[in-house]
Amino acid sequence: MLLFGAAAVVGFGAIFRAKSAAARIDAGAAGILAAAMAAVGLGWAPLGVVQLGAAIGLVFLLFVVRIVYQGPGTGEKGWTTGTGRWSAIYGAAVAALAGWVLLSASSGAGSVWDHPGHQLGIILADIMSAILMLFAATGWLLGTFAMPAESKSHAVPRLKGVREALMAAGLAVALYAIS
Repeated sequence: MLLFGAAAVVGFGAIFRAKSAAARIDAGAAGILAAAMAAVGLGWAPLGVVQLGAAIGLVFLLFVVRIVYQGPGTGEKGWTTGTGRWSAIYGAAVAALAGWVLLSASSGAGSVWDHPGHQLGIILADIMSAILMLFAATGWLLGTFAMPAESKSHAVPRLKGVREALMAAGLAVALYAIS
């Protein structure tokens, strides 16, 4: 919950530092997703599954639109300026995992044994997803703070790297918790 709360604060703070409308929309979407997951962490999933699901679904839809729509050019004037299609695919995957966590948390409101996700295949998928998100969090931190000077790659902007690392780490913990 703390990881998602910190990601929401950084996401909403990045709205004010963004230089383009597309970057503001992305930062806002990431902030909404992190705030929804913080609400799930607070135990509000059974009570607000429709509202939280709508918020996560809206963020997922935004990323899907970014995947499909490239705009009048992918350079200076396109929607994907500085972010790219792969970033949108990653955002959609994170939103889908957040939706799965919400679904699992809301259906497990009763007894733990009544939870439909306690089957071996789902448990293994949750744990593998948690491990992948842990690697993603590590990758975001390395891409943000440990980029060698002689590298031809560009470092990830700090607010985005920290926000995505917090979100990935929070999802790793949440996926482990629901497994």
